[in-house]
Amino acid sequence: MHRIVTIQYLRAVAATGVVVHHFIGPAYFDSGLKQPPSIGEAGVDLFFVISGFIMWTTTGRRQIGPQEFMWHRILRIVPLYWLFTLAYFLTTLASKHSPISTLDVIRSLFFVPWFDGHLSQRISAFYFLGWTLMYEMFFYCVFAVTLVLPRALQLKAIVGCLSALIVVGLLFDFKGGMSFAYTSPLLLEFMAGCIIGRLYEANCTAPKPLALVLIGGGLVVLVLSATNMPDNLLERALTWGLSSALIVMGILSFEFDAEKRFSNTAFLLGNASYSIYLSHIIILLVFNLAMKRTGMIHGFGIDQTFSSAAAFYGICGSALALLGGVAVYQLIERPVSKLIVLGLAQRRPVEVPVVRERL
Repeated sequence: MHRIVTIQYLRAVAATGVVVHHFIGPAYFDSGLKQPPSIGEAGVDLFFVISGFIMWTTTGRRQIGPQEFMWHRILRIVPLYWLFTLAYFLTTLASKHSPISTLDVIRSLFFVPWFDGHLSQRISAFYFLGWTLMYEMFFYCVFAVTLVLPRALQLKAIVGCLSALIVVGLLFDFKGGMSFAYTSPLLLEFMAGCIIGRLYEANCTAPKPLALVLIGGGLVVLVLSATNMPDNLLERALTWGLSSALIVMGILSFEFDAEKRFSNTAFLLGNASYSIYLSHIIILLVFNLAMKRTGMIHGFGIDQTFSSAAAFYGICGSALALLGGVAVYQLIERPVSKLIVLGLAQRRPVEVPVVRERL
């Protein structure tokens, strides 16, 4: 299957942004310093747009039914997510610092969100990174249902369904986890990805000068939002989500150039982005514990507006998380994926495609 190099590069950028965002925080919080502005959290919004794009473009290359689509998505998402949920469960159990709710663990494992008004994203999961996967799995369900329609009607159905849900969410102040998540403005980002995928499928890419404007505009909005963070999810979708959509739309115009100047490192990080995303919090916990025991964090100095030691912590920790995520991809995710493809091939010897643009 044709690889889309620029999308893989953006996945590497999104994963790196989220990792850096999470590694910057602990050093500054623990030392009493004010955390510097960070737009790394917007990597999640970039992931959502990319997800919509990939689901649209990959399903357009061959006929696939709802059941087969969901089966592939579950096999792609669940094994690694359950593995790191278990790792986090054991880590939490060993720390003895906070009680563990069995119900929360079960709900997390089966992608059932619950509402938490204290969180910026308003929904929670036991392994808290799982909140993004709860949005992903719901989008997959909506997308799967539309696969029964002719291709010409599918995009209209996706846009109509998600738009209606978002309008309902804006009209009613839901406080239930599922009702809140499944009517969230963040669904706009998946919708945008599907629309971009449709344009790309029709060879409607922007001329390079316009593409540069799109990318530059998206980056400017992201940078400006660092000092004026979105107050709610609608504002987040219209700032980070729209910016991500502009960047994705623009970067696709440089696909030919990216193929000519191929980067193995960036492509590998893109392939490993799911492993990086899921593993980096476990690595963060271990790294943070090691830094505390060596006294590094406590020596940062609370009277500084910026700490070189805190910056060093963030850089070293982020680099370690990226390397660890790549190791997880090579040693766990990739072999498991190959076993799954082999198993599917034995069940259905007709055709089992190898998907390179993986989420």
